[in-house]
Amino acid sequence: MVTNNIVKILMLGICISLQSCAQSKKEKETATENKKMDHLEHQKEGMLFKLKYEHADCSYEILINDMPVASHFGLGERSGLTVNLNQYILQPGKQEVTIRLYPSKKDETAFAPSLSSNSFVKVEISKNKEPMSMLDQMDAKDKGQQYQWQILSYQTPKLDDKPQNFVEYKTSFIIDNKDINWKIADWNKSQNLQNSANTRKEVDAFYSDFKKTLEEGNQQKYLSMLKQSIRDEAASTPWNKDAEKDLTKSMAEYAVEKRNFIYPCTDAELKFYGGGKVVTLVCKDPQTYGYSPLISKTAKNMLPKVHTFYLHKPGGSDKLEILR
Repeated sequence: MVTNNIVKILMLGICISLQSCAQSKKEKETATENKKMDHLEHQKEGMLFKLKYEHADCSYEILINDMPVASHFGLGERSGLTVNLNQYILQPGKQEVTIRLYPSKKDETAFAPSLSSNSFVKVEISKNKEPMSMLDQMDAKDKGQQYQWQILSYQTPKLDDKPQNFVEYKTSFIIDNKDINWKIADWNKSQNLQNSANTRKEVDAFYSDFKKTLEEGNQQKYLSMLKQSIRDEAASTPWNKDAEKDLTKSMAEYAVEKRNFIYPCTDAELKFYGGGKVVTLVCKDPQTYGYSPLISKTAKNMLPKVHTFYLHKPGGSDKLEILR
């Protein structure tokens, strides 16, 4: 009888041990799987797509796949500027380019009544094997190696003198299958926000919370708000295995800087992109027209920082998140 009891106790101990081991193994597998989901797979090589743009006598927006990549509603003209496009390219194939022209700003509070025959925007899109130093570029040239390819050059047509305060042009370029090796958040799979009665209220609340987060220097919350944006930018720079770490460090340091919010915007409106699935707020006040209602300045940087971000609701979510 005693022997039987001992055997039962031993068997029970073995069962508990096996169950514990199985549970521990399952927990480890789950943790590993979660780690894989969070981990960014980096390649040793990758293509960098860049947009170079210039304009004259106009304000403008430049969109890639219906997402804004560059805009200008201020004074003066800017030429020879560049922006990286990787995080706006979701898959290989045809990429849509939209250029919108508006009248130029003439002084701090007024825009020209119309576009002119001199108004234009020119864009050039190229691809590089990856970012290269000037020394590397010179070395490649000396060896006769090609490191850059132009894939689009487009200038908006010359306008006539007929008064018009808006004109839109579309063009496109093609990306080969072999030139994209990243996966990032696809706004085409997000929820449509344009037809929701609650969108304005939710967007206003998000902007208010974002402003409060920076005013309080809440580092963790700020990084949480930018998590998807940081991840997608890092994922689309596959040649840099430290991209996510570097971006996170930079944003963390920025979050705790003392700042003042300037140019308070008294009149802002919703602006939709991504087929109505992405939204942002822009000012209608003459002084800050076309820009985000959140503009701040820190002691470290004399130039104002315009806090522009684009919000979406992923499928199945009931909360707005920063996409870009």
